[in-house]
Amino acid sequence: MGNKVIEQIVNPFIRIAGMKALGWGVLGLAVSTWICWISGYHYHGLLHFGPAPNPAWWCYLAEHLIVWLIPALQFFLGGVFLSHSHIRIVDVLGTVLFAQLPLLVMNLISLLPPMRMLSQMDMNMSPEKLLSQPYFLQAVVLSLLGLPFLIVMLVWMFNALKVSCNLKSWQLWTVALVGIIGGDVLCRIVIGWLY
Repeated sequence: MGNKVIEQIVNPFIRIAGMKALGWGVLGLAVSTWICWISGYHYHGLLHFGPAPNPAWWCYLAEHLIVWLIPALQFFLGGVFLSHSHIRIVDVLGTVLFAQLPLLVMNLISLLPPMRMLSQMDMNMSPEKLLSQPYFLQAVVLSLLGLPFLIVMLVWMFNALKVSCNLKSWQLWTVALVGIIGGDVLCRIVIGWLY
């Protein structure tokens, strides 16, 4: 693989932004919402994924919209206040939503039988009983397989902010940390209202 290809994998926003990124992102959001509805797995926040008590289809859609819009709006506001460039909201919305496409792999993993059984398990059982479930360890391994895709999503979100808001050095890191970590906390609070 050449350096150019690796660079485009790490930062797809060198070639894709604006309406094109938004279009692919909206398609990914629709597919992700549908897969989550089938599997029963919810987005509890930007960095949290698992079972939840509300099986309504609109809950899955609301979670996806919250996980997209809260960090995107935090990035946009950070860019408006800290960047010397003109910030277009369509670029921020599009790149942030596109950056979340790797989470589709985690959604697909949640369709596998051990993950489906884990989502229906009583989490109040003792640790010994939990570990004795035949599918529990398989589900843990499958969950770990999703971790690299979460990391790719975080790298893409960082690059989405960098490209769409033209931020550098401490401004870039400040807005990235507020948008990702603060965004996750805020998403968890807002999504908590859905249950």
